Amino acid sequence: MAYDETGDLRFFISLVDAGSLSAGARSLGTSPAAASRRLARLESRLGSTLVIRNTRHFGLSETGRLYYERALTIVAEIDQLEEEISSSTNAPRGTLSIGAPVELGRRQIAPFIEAFSARHPRLMINLALAPEGNYDFNDYLDVVLRLGLPETPGAVVTRLASTMRVLCASPAYIARRSMPLHPRDIAKHDCLCLRKNKTMALLNKWVIGNETETDVVMVEPRLSTTNAEIIHDWALSGQGIAYKLLCDVYQDLEDGKLVRILPNLQGEKIDLYAVLPTRQHTRASVRAFLNDLRPYIRTAGFL
Repeated sequence: MAYDETGDLRFFISLVDAGSLSAGARSLGTSPAAASRRLARLESRLGSTLVIRNTRHFGLSETGRLYYERALTIVAEIDQLEEEISSSTNAPRGTLSIGAPVELGRRQIAPFIEAFSARHPRLMINLALAPEGNYDFNDYLDVVLRLGLPETPGAVVTRLASTMRVLCASPAYIARRSMPLHPRDIAKHDCLCLRKNKTMALLNKWVIGNETETDVVMVEPRLSTTNAEIIHDWALSGQGIAYKLLCDVYQDLEDGKLVRILPNLQGEKIDLYAVLPTRQHTRASVRAFLNDLRPYIRTAGFL
């Protein structure tokens, strides 16, 4: 029976990345018993133990670590060769899985994906949303969009664009409570604050300023939540002043549904990054997605 050497390399990479036989089997859509038999056949063919395993431990032997590291390189080179040949004659195809923060993903990335998908009908696209884009690549994503510099070992990180936080409120709120004229006036108003997930820590220090002077305003919120979209909805309904990312509210500012407060000043600058596992950064579908995304987001509240 002919061996599928490349298939064995991909199988072993998936197994190690998953961290256990059972998790690896799930990622491959097979049973733990079948994954164990395939691993045993691979070790038998190579004449060496690759994985040291018992009921509590799953680790690589020295040979296994060497095999894994070389497998990563070989598979990446094979994928790059196939993508280069394919992309020279064909449009991107296959599956592309993208992770993004909830509000950015819903308001910006989802509409972009609709248009991108229409241009690449042979590509099946998955979009996963999480608070602040907090994913790791055990979630089997090809690219993660993240606001703020990520700390992802072994990943390729690319800065796509920058946005900033701005103070905003609805016209109805401004009519009822007046327009703040100075950063110190903000603390006297009804404010809408985010809280961190899990810890519920209040994010109530709002930085606002210009190139020469910056104020840090400590606010006591009337309403707070862990969800950025709820802050957005509260601002639209006139509940108070929000400290929002420009990329999330730019359309409502243009449409007059929100009013920018202290428009000559700006809040914290935030960078948008694309985070890719090293094995994905040369894929034609990933390249096409990022190449099309860059000009799109620069018209959508990014600098």
